[in-house]
Amino acid sequence: MSAIIHGSPLSPFTRKVTLVAMEKAIPFESKDINPYRPPDYFTSISPLRRIPVLEDGDFILSDSSAISAYLDASFPGSNGSLFPTPPKALGYVLWIEEYADTALFNDISEGVFRPILINKMLGKPIDSDKVEEAVTKKLPERFEYLENEIAGKEFFSEDRVTLADISVYAQLANLDHAGQLSQLKAYPGLMDHYSHMKARETSKALQALETQYLDYIMSQLKPSS
Repeated sequence: MSAIIHGSPLSPFTRKVTLVAMEKAIPFESKDINPYRPPDYFTSISPLRRIPVLEDGDFILSDSSAISAYLDASFPGSNGSLFPTPPKALGYVLWIEEYADTALFNDISEGVFRPILINKMLGKPIDSDKVEEAVTKKLPERFEYLENEIAGKEFFSEDRVTLADISVYAQLANLDHAGQLSQLKAYPGLMDHYSHMKARETSKALQALETQYLDYIMSQLKPSS
């Protein structure tokens, strides 16, 4: 039986674990959960009421970091590990993942994605002031740090895809969906990294589904003629 990833297509954390499964060629199914209106049983599988949640037979696990580690360890022979073995490299990859999951997520989600796309979905005007604050005062610091870390490299660690690359890409994809990817132009190394990750077969397949989902959602908001 395939594992089930419960989550939302536009959640960067759902995107992260989905890409982990895809990169490792792990069979899985996706089951949508609206994080704003979750089903009654949601707390029983996610005590913190967050997505994603992994269901693997009778084993239930929440938190994208925990799920990523579990999937990688459970399928060690599938396309290699996304976690380095050397302690320093492993620590570094986990740090970049954490930076993406906290600092990058907070400023992209709260400062760009929600004020633009979520507001549109809720029938509210775009919060231009919040977006302006994010792109001029908050995100430059995040991008500059990552630019320095990726400069001169194709990947963050070991010259190959690791969880660090997937985690950063998973957050930046929402900047792309919000039409604000141009903010990366001043950071050529980070822009190249995003473009390279986006061009991977796994990312292309997933982004096509996300775009289709987003287009459908937006089409439902258009007034009938």
